[in-house]
Amino acid sequence: MGSRLEGKVAIVTGAGTRGDGIGNGKACAFVYAREGARVLAADVDMGLAEATAEMIRAEGGTCIPFRADVSRSEDCRALTEACIKSFGRIDVLHNNVGITNSGGPVEYAEEQWDRMMNVNAKSMFLTAKHALPHMELQGSGSIVNIGSIASTGGIPGRNAYCAAKAGVLGMTRALATEWARQGIRVNAVAPG
Repeated sequence: MGSRLEGKVAIVTGAGTRGDGIGNGKACAFVYAREGARVLAADVDMGLAEATAEMIRAEGGTCIPFRADVSRSEDCRALTEACIKSFGRIDVLHNNVGITNSGGPVEYAEEQWDRMMNVNAKSMFLTAKHALPHMELQGSGSIVNIGSIASTGGIPGRNAYCAAKAGVLGMTRALATEWARQGIRVNAVAPG
């Protein structure tokens, strides 16, 4: 176990893993805990959030699971309130939630487009909306938005995904500029 995040608190959204292996959210929650952070592991599937929390606790870390659909404002408010109630602060908001599927504007249904935007972009807006006031009171914080290389160039057949991730990149840049003076860093990571 490291100590770079000793005394810090991290919220990780999309902290569960579907299927075999370990997904990005679960891996990040695990690394935050290994570096000394207390973690709130959020996922739309409580069983998956609990599995992440159990793994972290088995190594001696501190983690509480939380069920949240981060495309819903009320869930994001409840998520941040649970973190403040449990740990007293929010130092890191790690927005890992994301979905992808194929389709262009002709074959893609409007409902699919809306879901892609809600899960991949709106969720990051909503979690930031509810976490930023707490970070501002602390005078510090860090938001990490997981984007994609799809945000900078088109991928044929992934129109909605590319648009959502481009929105994440634009929002990240705007938030970084707006909140830097309050001691809050906002960055995006673009895997791919």
